[in-house]
Amino acid sequence: MKSYAITEVARRAAPQSYTTASDQNEAISTATARTFAILDLVAHAQAAVEVSSVIETLALPKATAYRLVDGLVSSGYLAREPVRKRLTVGSRLTDLAFGAMRASMRDASRHALLRRLVHEVNETCNIGIMLHGEIVYLDRVEAEHWPLRLQFGVGTRVPLHCSAIGKLFLALMPGTRRRRLLESLELRRFTTTTITERTPLEVELKHIRKEQVSFDREEYLVGVVCIAVPVIGRNGETLAAIAIQAPQARMNVSSARQHLPVLRRAAEELAETFRDRT
Repeated sequence: MKSYAITEVARRAAPQSYTTASDQNEAISTATARTFAILDLVAHAQAAVEVSSVIETLALPKATAYRLVDGLVSSGYLAREPVRKRLTVGSRLTDLAFGAMRASMRDASRHALLRRLVHEVNETCNIGIMLHGEIVYLDRVEAEHWPLRLQFGVGTRVPLHCSAIGKLFLALMPGTRRRRLLESLELRRFTTTTITERTPLEVELKHIRKEQVSFDREEYLVGVVCIAVPVIGRNGETLAAIAIQAPQARMNVSSARQHLPVLRRAAEELAETFRDRT
């Protein structure tokens, strides 16, 4: 099947004859709005979406819905499940979302918020999201007194199962999606404390889900401890996570917990910056 960009999807969905230029613009605008409504519906759904649900929820004509959906699947913005053919987020939409989030971190107030947190706790802090089964750093500010700089920066990827932010995302995602992702993950050992068995990891994720806080107990890097909390969106979704990272000699799990109030406050302030711009 031929691949279509979203603009092509909108063009095909629009009527093919127009009385005036304004009629044409209105038709294309309507098709574009419908396209983004479909993307928004699938992106915010707790599970894969049937095309029939798209038709019913958005009150779209059946032919229009299938035409728009087919175009979005062909272009990679949506994907279909192998068996039931329900709609899920496609790789191009995921990449677009990450690009938008990364660009949003250029906002001076958000970077300033992270720098303020670093000065307050006197440790390195970072913000990350989940992308394609890994954690990707959106922003990072190093503490000035680190004797050895870790080779992390914006765009750095770390595993889900042994990082504080990764385990946080796993714990807070819907159960069906979490189980499916855990089945596909390679629980590679990085240190002697890395959790490499699914049952202990699921127990850990249950505690994280209850407490809304996650720890990396030298599970990814020897001698490095991390604590992370979620950045929650308006509808309860996990937008990102904010974390403190420090040498174990200066910060163990007990001392990391002492930073929880300021860390949660920073997460709420960061969430507010996203809500203010929605």
